[in-house]
Parts: sequence; structure tokens; C-alpha cells
Amino acid sequence: MKAARKFHSAGQALPLALVLLAAVAATVFFMFNSGQLVQEKIRLTNTADAVAYSAGVFEARVLNYDAYTNRAIIANEIAIGQAVGLASWAKYAGTAASNISPWVSLIPYVGEALSAALDAVAEFMDLITYAFAGAVTLHDGTINALKVSQKLMDTTALIDRNWLMNQVAKKNDPDAAVDFLPLSDDFNGFTQRYESKDERKRMGQLVNDGRDAFLQSRSWNFGLVALCEGAEIRKRGSTELVDLADGWKSMDTVSGHKYWLHFGFFGISCKHSELPVGYGSAYSVDGMDDSSYDYAGSRSTNPIASILAYSTVASGFSPVSISGGAIPPFYDLSTTAVKDNNEDPRTSMAIRVTKSGANQRFSGGSSVVKPSGRLDLYAGNQARSKSAAVARAEVYFERPDGNNKLFGREEYGNLFNPYWQARLAPITAAQRAAAQALQGLTLP
Repeated sequence: MKAARKFHSAGQALPLALVLLAAVAATVFFMFNSGQLVQEKIRLTNTADAVAYSAGVFEARVLNYDAYTNRAIIANEIAIGQAVGLASWAKYAGTAASNISPWVSLIPYVGEALSAALDAVAEFMDLITYAFAGAVTLHDGTINALKVSQKLMDTTALIDRNWLMNQVAKKNDPDAAVDFLPLSDDFNGFTQRYESKDERKRMGQLVNDGRDAFLQSRSWNFGLVALCEGAEIRKRGSTELVDLADGWKSMDTVSGHKYWLHFGFFGISCKHSELPVGYGSAYSVDGMDDSSYDYAGSRSTNPIASILAYSTVASGFSPVSISGGAIPPFYDLSTTAVKDNNEDPRTSMAIRVTKSGANQRFSGGSSVVKPSGRLDLYAGNQARSKSAAVARAEVYFERPDGNNKLFGREEYGNLFNPYWQARLAPITAAQRAAAQALQGLTLP
């Protein structure tokens, strides 16, 4: 009886194993490339967000710097007004002391001492006005320094912003490149420099409205007049920002007024006489036309004293200065920015960060693992051989408390309060389409 023949399979599984091995290799390569490309994309997206947000923060700081310098200019303008007002008041007090001194000397026993004291007051007032003149010089110089710094800041803002964007991109990814999406950056026209006299009156009105009670009116009455009989001492004076832009001028007067009834051939009339007692004026720059200003009733109430005050200028005035205390050119939101959205003006930008495929760590890029043959089908392709990510930043105005505490109203964006902030914002459909077009893609 013959033994059963044994059959052994040899090599039948090898073709299947090779097919499975190729599939596994393709899967591994696909997963490797997908993981690397996703990692590169995340890194590029984070870089784009960092670049856009950093640029937005920079723009907000430029706007806030303009706001801080505008506020500082206003404060120094008010300080000049205070110095001019105090000089005028001191001159009026000095002339009043000088005019009263001869009459006081007639008082028995104490007259000479009182007269000497008044003469000393007059001398002191003349000396102190030099200090006020120096204050005008100091604050005028500060205003012009602020004006220059604001000009330099806004002139170099775009250059500095673009340099910052590239630095942030390089710190996040040395191989990344930054560019703007078309028509997506409106920061260049968001502010403008107000230079003409009419334009500078915009700030001048704020300065004028910010005058305190001392600058607005230094007036009082003492005495009684009734039915055209009696006597009264009337003090008048104020400090004015001439034409809201040219500079400061101040006048102070005090006069005695006497009223009496006069009985004449044509009937009864009321007579009045003015006796000037004290008067003085001061100004930050000479030659201003102040003919339309009454100085809180000085010219209408004390006309004779006002004429004397016009030629009785405080010692040291007008002081040495660069611009004579005039409102300087300054930056504020442009008329276009305000017109487009008066209640909520904003500026935004959309940027694109790209990276060449040759510099990315995947099999089709800089990785040392590179497929060949049929596996090269899984190396991955990129539009125009690079990856791109887009981001958008928005700069907006918002008070921390949501409204103006003083008036209880919402405050619109401006360059007189430093409440500008930055945030990332969604990319618009038009910007996304522009980014795709730059990549050579047309997607829905």
C-alpha cells in the first residue's frame, strides 16, 4: 500500500504580502504627510494670528499716543491761559496798589506805613509776572515738542508697523513671509493732520470749553446803586483764547462808579462817572485782534479802565515763545473715517502669511523621508508650492465703563481719549476670495 502524498504551499502568500506592504507604506506616507502638513498649517495659522494681532495692538498704541499727546497739548494750553490770566491779574493788582497808595498816605498815623506796604505790593506784582512769562515759554516749548513727536510717530507708523509684523512672523517661523490682502488695510487714511486755522479751532474749542471759573470771569461788585443814586466798585476781567487758535489774551480792570440824578433845563437825567482804580493786561503773543472780546464785561462796564489796561501790560509779556501759545497742528480721526461710521469708527487690516513648500517638514518638502516610485503619488501637492494662512485684526474705541461717567452718554471714537483697543476679527468673504485668488484657487 502506497503512502499518501503530502503537498506543501510555497510562495503563494508573497504577492499578497507585497500588495499589503505597498498599501501599508502608502498609508504610512499619507498619514505622515497629512500630520506634517496639518502641523505646518496650524503653525502658520498661529503665526498669522500673532502677526495680525500685534499689528492691531501697534495701531491702537499709535492712536492712543495721539490721544495722550492731544490731551497733553490741551493741558499745556490751559496752563498758558492760567499764566497769562495770573499775569494780567497781578498787573491790575499792582496798578491798583500804586493808585491807592497816595490816598492811603493821607490817613493819620498809619497812612505812611500802609502806603509803603502798597508800594511793596506793586513792586512784588511786577516781579512775579516775569515768572508767569517764563511759564508761558516753558509750556509753549512743551506743546511744540509734543507736536513734533506726534508728527514723527504718525509719519513712521506704517514703516514701524510693517517692521513689527515681519519680526513677529520671523520669531514664530523663520521661513514665513507676510503680505497684505488687496484693499484690506485702511489705517493709512484713518487719521489726518489738522493744520489750517479753521481746522485747529476744533481743538481750540475744547481748550476754550475747558477754562475754569478764574479764566472765564473774574468779576464782582461792591456798593449799591438804586434809582440812579449811589456808588459801586466794579471788578471785571477774563482770559480769552483769541479766535480759538491764535493765542491767549487777558484783561483785568476795577473802577469806582458814581450815579446821581441831574436836574436840568430839559428835565431829569441820570449821570454817571467812572474812576479807574486798577487795570492790567497780558498776552501770549502780541498783535492779536481781540476787538470782539469784552473780557467778561470789562470794556462795556469799565471802558476807561479798559483803555488804560490795553496799554498797561504785565512785565515780561509777551514772553519769548515758539508759537505764542497758539493751538498747534494735531492729529485726529479723518473726516472720511468719521463720515463712514460716525458712531463707531474702526480700522482693520487683513494679512496673509505664506511659507514655501520646500521649507516645510513633509515628504514633498524639507523632510529626509521622501517617497519614490508609485509612493510619490502620496507626497502631497500645494497650490503654487506653498501654504498660506490669513488673519484679520480690528482696532476699535471703547471706554472701560461703556459710557462717559461725567455726562452718562456713550462716547464715540476720537483721538482725545485713549480708549483704543485691538482684537482679532473674522475674515470677510471678499478677503477670503482674494486670498484664494492669490493662491491660484477658485473655491466656493
